[in-house]
Amino acid sequence: MLVNAEGIIESIFLGGAYFVEMSSFVYKDWVFTEQGLPHDLLKRGVAVEVPTSPHGLRLLIEDYPYAIDGLDIWVAIKLWVEEYVNSYYKSDAAIVQDSELQAFWKEVVEVGHCDLKNATWWYKMKTRAELIKACTIFIWIASTLHATINFGQYLYGGYILNRPTKNRRLMPEKGSVEYDELSKNF
Repeated sequence: MLVNAEGIIESIFLGGAYFVEMSSFVYKDWVFTEQGLPHDLLKRGVAVEVPTSPHGLRLLIEDYPYAIDGLDIWVAIKLWVEEYVNSYYKSDAAIVQDSELQAFWKEVVEVGHCDLKNATWWYKMKTRAELIKACTIFIWIASTLHATINFGQYLYGGYILNRPTKNRRLMPEKGSVEYDELSKNF
């Protein structure tokens, strides 16, 4: 209901008619294993790998709060996931033998991303390390990344004069016919 064609996003956000088209364009290059913060920073060229550093990266921008704070959160998520997975699964064999986990992963790959199910980059979900990586990415996306991208929109969209609830277009420019017509009502 939220992101489908003619759904909530398309009906209330500016440029909504093109939302699914834009999402489809971006999705063509989407790779699950690249959705974590460290890979994102490397891919965008704002960090380089340094295995001896606490986060495994060195930032190329000294004052970059998203990356600085984000890496601390990424590491906290990863450490929590590692501790949980390693306490629940005592071996890699336990991962392979967990039929519910394997069914979930199969659904993620083959149903949720059926058009990409043959991509070679998917985790095989045969080891604790793969489960830790996948869960860290899921938690990162659903928490910190989502909050980072979406909560900042409130400053614009939450200010009623920027986006009145009954207005489905931009405010008219001063001096235009539409502005004059709007001014008559006040």
